[in-house]
Amino acid sequence: MAEVQPHWAEQATKQEGVLLGLLTAAGYAFFTLLPDSHSLMVAWPWVLLWQAALGVPLLWFLQVLAYQRRVQPLGNGLDGVVLLLLAGLAISGTVSAFPNQARWYGWALLGGLAVIYPLGAWLRSPERRWQLVQAQGYLTAAFVVVSLGVWLGTTLVPEWLRQATLSTQGLSLQINTDALELRNWAPFGHQNYVAGYLLLALPLVGVLALQAEPQSRWWRSRPFWLGVLLLGLVNLYTTFSRGGGLGLMAMAIALFIGLIWQQRQASRRWLQMGGLTIIGLLVIALANDRLRRSLVALSQGGQGAELAYRWITSIVGWRMGAAQPLTGNGLGSVPLWYQHYRPAWAGREAEWIYQLHSTPVQLWAELGIWGIGAFVLGIVLLTYWAVRYRRWWLQLSVHEQRLALAIYLALLGYSVLSLTDFQLDNIGIGGLLLLELTLLATLLRTGQHQNPPSRLRPRWALLLVASGLGVMMAMIAWLTPIHRAWWAASDGFLALLEEPPQWNRFTEKLFQAQELAPWQPYYPLQLGWNYGQRGIGTETVEAQSALLRTAIAEFEKGIERSPYLEFGYSNVGWLYWREAKFAQAATAFAQAAQLVPAKRGNFLGLGLALIASNQPELATEALTLEVLRHPLFITSPAWRSAPLAPFYPSVLQAVSRRYAQLETELPPTSAAAEYVRQIATVLQWWQGNLAAAKDRLSALPPSPFRDLLEPLLTISEFPSTPHEAPHPPNVGQLFLRAWYDERNRLLLLETAWRYGAGTTINTEQLQQIVRSLRGQNNPLDWLRSAAPAVGVSYRRAGFGVNSRIVDGPQPTDFFIAIDNLPMVTLFQALWPDNVFLPQLDQALEGDRHHLLNALKAQERHRVP
Repeated sequence: MAEVQPHWAEQATKQEGVLLGLLTAAGYAFFTLLPDSHSLMVAWPWVLLWQAALGVPLLWFLQVLAYQRRVQPLGNGLDGVVLLLLAGLAISGTVSAFPNQARWYGWALLGGLAVIYPLGAWLRSPERRWQLVQAQGYLTAAFVVVSLGVWLGTTLVPEWLRQATLSTQGLSLQINTDALELRNWAPFGHQNYVAGYLLLALPLVGVLALQAEPQSRWWRSRPFWLGVLLLGLVNLYTTFSRGGGLGLMAMAIALFIGLIWQQRQASRRWLQMGGLTIIGLLVIALANDRLRRSLVALSQGGQGAELAYRWITSIVGWRMGAAQPLTGNGLGSVPLWYQHYRPAWAGREAEWIYQLHSTPVQLWAELGIWGIGAFVLGIVLLTYWAVRYRRWWLQLSVHEQRLALAIYLALLGYSVLSLTDFQLDNIGIGGLLLLELTLLATLLRTGQHQNPPSRLRPRWALLLVASGLGVMMAMIAWLTPIHRAWWAASDGFLALLEEPPQWNRFTEKLFQAQELAPWQPYYPLQLGWNYGQRGIGTETVEAQSALLRTAIAEFEKGIERSPYLEFGYSNVGWLYWREAKFAQAATAFAQAAQLVPAKRGNFLGLGLALIASNQPELATEALTLEVLRHPLFITSPAWRSAPLAPFYPSVLQAVSRRYAQLETELPPTSAAAEYVRQIATVLQWWQGNLAAAKDRLSALPPSPFRDLLEPLLTISEFPSTPHEAPHPPNVGQLFLRAWYDERNRLLLLETAWRYGAGTTINTEQLQQIVRSLRGQNNPLDWLRSAAPAVGVSYRRAGFGVNSRIVDGPQPTDFFIAIDNLPMVTLFQALWPDNVFLPQLDQALEGDRHHLLNALKAQERHRVP
């Protein structure tokens, strides 16, 4: 035994946890290639696999520590980044207003950080480093094939077939890069994730192409790797990602600088190849139409509509971090705090999101100075060692020098993209980033001939391992009921999809999930919405009241767990209103309007609650604010009957007066001022002031708006005989001809619909319009008093994704807008886009504050 013990101890120190390392690699590869993996990681049962993939690296770390009795540090200051992140994780998670979400994502961060130390210890030889690069190269090849194959098969080819079906001129490919659904999302689920992964992966493929030997088999040959590289660049182009294009441009600029730097030492062949590579990268980057538009907008001093989204999210992130700079708000807190810090001038842009679309902004918001400090320190250290390359790079072999340059190139491109997106919660991207950072740290140590640290005493090593296992067991105990809740809820949601829906099973499972994870707002909000939907569709008064009371109770629970989410307040407000609890409804609508002021229906709901509470002055203010932000509502048939009919004259007068004031308050050349001038012109026409409307219209520049309204101002000047349809078709003139030519009315209105609505004709709705025209004397009177109504409901499309649970249905608001059917189809162009008009929302902020402060004062008086 005395002779065996030293041999066993010597072998134990060489244990590297290869099996756990391979399992870690398998988890990384699985979530890299799994289609729609970023969404599936928050769906049952994939979330369990995601958690396991994050837990295995922790076991690997502890196994290596137990056997080798040491941790191979990153060295050269990079461990300071890890320590800052760990400190931020501990501090923010302790003081977070949402500690359970912080623990959930803290587990993911621990798993990611744990992988770099056993991996760094394994990468101790050049052969192993090269094996890892080759394995990553083959994974990149598989990624490109899966990405292009899935995108072509599920997105592009079906679009081709759709166009071929609709077109009489055969197949024609017209990719609209503004259409999110046509960009290459595969396999991660979003084009920016695909672009981020490729920016990190393709430089490594380039190194493999450079290092390939002429006698290599085809799967290791230079043509093979060059093919992967070219297909990867094509793949990157198909994402139409602005961040990806910017990252590619940064790479091209860096290569150009390097080419100039090395032009004396490099051969003419290498200079030619380098020049062609740079030109190719720039062409691919600038072929991105979305990137070109953004660069043009920036060069002209504007932010552009496409940049408004990220500008808003950056403001929110700054405000979140500034509120808790020393502690941060905790990981996973962004969707819970977002609407609280969202600026009122954001309009309807970026209403609710789960990440802030910028890595430094996200780190600042969730981890405070610890997160942004880690980001800055990492950039400073990488820059420092790039400048001090003589201390380590020159001592590496040629192929490892190229590998170091490729990693720096990948990190440069990705760091540019990271300014416009946050992707570290994606296992594929986060895993590749950690792999490259670990490789670079190993090359830094190798170039400086740094030795591994001395081993710990067995007692201390075992104590650390035991502590780590204790933490893991505690986390597993905490995670178990969460996964049981997820499983139960998923089964409940599946019950709703059966025929007929199994309502009792659904409610049983969702209530069970709520008991297992009492901090999770998703379950009570889903219960509240589903109970509300069922109650609204129930005819029996007693049953309806019982269902709505349960819905209200569940919404209140959801609001308690997520108090800064407009969805809960606005929908429970409509349920309160249905139950004649008007004071509670007014409070809920006021809170919803404060969180998202430009959301349609919130001020309307508030106005209705105030009408029922016998507060006509405040009700008029609320209804006026609804129309000022959504002027289409003034044409609604809902104004023809109670309870809104008595308020119509005063609201219309107040809106007209306020728009006149806004014309003088807003900068004349701003988009908001142009919008106000157009709407004010429409209001003059709507009130029958045709002469004033003509004068106003003549001062406006040519536009589809003017082309449509101009013929409608000739209502009193009808032609005595039919005239031919204009060419190209003008919706206003087509409508007037249809009014006069009853025989061809349907055909003319079909043409007007096609050009006015820009959508597939709804035959039933078109027939409603035709029937309503019979016996009418004047088109304007018809629009104001007899035009048919249409109900428009609003779906919360991103509810599951932003809640980080996608198993349940996407809710639709209980609010149903009653719109004027011709106005939202034939005459849609009369109502210009008002999603993002920051100057208008800023100008209306005083109006909103006046009303909401008055309501708060009333609330204080009611409370004893």
